[in-house]
Amino acid sequence: MKSIACMILLLLPGLGPGLGAAEQSPVLEVLESRCLSCHDADTRKGGVDLEQLLSAPDPLDEKIVALWEKVDKAVGEGEMPPKQKKPLTTAQKEQIAGWFEETYVLKDGKEHIGESRLRRLSRYELINTLEELLRVSLKQPYVYSPEFPAFLPSTLETILPSDAQGESGFYNDAAQLAGSRPPVLKYSEAFDYALRIFEQAPAAREKVFGFKGVSPELTEEQAEEILRRFLARAWRGYKNAESEEVVLSAYRVRRKKEEPVSSLLHAMKIGLLSPPFVYRIETARNKTLPYRVGAYELASRLSYFLWASMPDDELFALAADGRLLDGTVLAGQVDRMLKSPRRISLSEDFAGQWLGFRELWTNKIFYRNERWSRGIYDEVLFFFDELVKSDRSILEIVDSDWIYQSDYTGVRASGKRHTFDAKHGDIFASRRNNPPGIQEQFYKPPYLLKIKSDQRGGLITTVGILRVTSAPEKTNPIRRGVWLLDRIIGRPLHAPENVPALSKSEKVDGKKLTDLADILKAHTSKAICVSCHKHIDPLGLGLENFDPFGKWRASYRNKRPVRSSGVFPNGDTFKTPRQMKQILVEEYREPIVKNIAGRMFAYALGRKLEPYDRPALRKICDTLERDGFKINTLITDIIRSRQFQCRQDQP
Repeated sequence: MKSIACMILLLLPGLGPGLGAAEQSPVLEVLESRCLSCHDADTRKGGVDLEQLLSAPDPLDEKIVALWEKVDKAVGEGEMPPKQKKPLTTAQKEQIAGWFEETYVLKDGKEHIGESRLRRLSRYELINTLEELLRVSLKQPYVYSPEFPAFLPSTLETILPSDAQGESGFYNDAAQLAGSRPPVLKYSEAFDYALRIFEQAPAAREKVFGFKGVSPELTEEQAEEILRRFLARAWRGYKNAESEEVVLSAYRVRRKKEEPVSSLLHAMKIGLLSPPFVYRIETARNKTLPYRVGAYELASRLSYFLWASMPDDELFALAADGRLLDGTVLAGQVDRMLKSPRRISLSEDFAGQWLGFRELWTNKIFYRNERWSRGIYDEVLFFFDELVKSDRSILEIVDSDWIYQSDYTGVRASGKRHTFDAKHGDIFASRRNNPPGIQEQFYKPPYLLKIKSDQRGGLITTVGILRVTSAPEKTNPIRRGVWLLDRIIGRPLHAPENVPALSKSEKVDGKKLTDLADILKAHTSKAICVSCHKHIDPLGLGLENFDPFGKWRASYRNKRPVRSSGVFPNGDTFKTPRQMKQILVEEYREPIVKNIAGRMFAYALGRKLEPYDRPALRKICDTLERDGFKINTLITDIIRSRQFQCRQDQP
């Protein structure tokens, strides 16, 4: 084994003639002496084989990097070695942490941002972009009438295939989108539909063409000017004379046999099918170090982060003369953009995917009826937007003394209606104002309530979240615990191999157990289960007072009392959901803040966070703590980061 350790020194990244073996050998000695007895190729405890780290032909391979990340995280957080084993010395921990940082976090001893990936528009971004570009509405309207159910997909959503989430956890993941072929035929069908809607909208045609009618007097020069203006917006400032000429030629050829408008529409479709529309193309300089992107590129990064759509006219104007690159101007634009109704994408797309409540809209298994389903969805949607609108603390996602309450969920909390001093405008004002007649009778949007009850507060005890973390007809404490660990605390779990079914733990010494907490306790007594369930079970059981539809209960249908008490791995105990949430906010604050910040950072960058993003994330979290964890501070600091404002062409 010692010879293997010596060989690996020649393969590890960052090692060269100037770096001696003495610097690296302590790390390898720790793996050999303290880790391989449980995590070699034969034992693979917890499904982890660390022996492959000693013989990896390419230490920069994604799987190898991910495995080193596990080692670094487990050692850094004190998870390994287990408590019953001899702990590592401070020097050993520092050796691992220092080596990992020098190898995977820094580049030649300096911070960097990694290679910038080409990003294709997600389905959500594509539909939003078409709406802004063509000045038409292409989504299902927010309706109240039972004759037009709001949970039906839009026409474009039925045409365009749905995206798959990438490793970042989001549909806008550059690596995931790059790994799948663009659905060109579906794009063609979708663009045909969008252009038909545009053709039938005089107001939209006037904004894009400059005229409403047929305009047979349109000269070739005028038509080309219309197309150039259109391409400048559609391609978001990207210029390519060759590609532009393809579009103009398409107009000239079609114009010989058809009237001007249909010829323009044909050329516009060619422009939409071009890579500069479907992809967010940026100019590369083939540099190994980070450099600042251009003004148009920054405008696109900004608009797709905050709006999931293309820049508007004001952003384009500021990009055209370069003023957007000025820090003061940029800060003003962030503030303006967060006042816009288009910021709904932060709640709808970012939070909807991260917290999973998009499932209430897209997964029929959670649908109950129009009022109920709309109510529980809007409660979560309005809550998250309130964080942005009133610049609240991100920790209120875990616990708060206010909620949004719908009259249709059957769940009522005591309290009084309330409003905060808003930093940004109320984008849901039109939804809150009751429409007249039958629509008013059908649906009233949720309202903000300052609560007194200990049962509610925060997003994790909203009906919508409790619903998507339950089985169809019963609660699932394991599912809820895993959700809290992953989505809130930031500790994703992967099921170990050969896990026995929970039902296998219903009998102990021939005696059948009926209490869920006792069954889980028996289940986790098995060595293969305990390492994960000590984290999962207290969280899941802490929410057991809430039934699958979010209602509070003190007992099950069989009259047995609900036990929602638990013990965290650090020894903290609780007896109620409120106590559990207080422990999360107080004792688990650091990982929760890091996780929430990291989730939004990944969404803004369109990729999973890598080890080299750690310094930037640390700075963001430090600023957050100093400013009371306000969500607008998080948004602003992400935009200020080098990762967001710069690109790097080589890893």
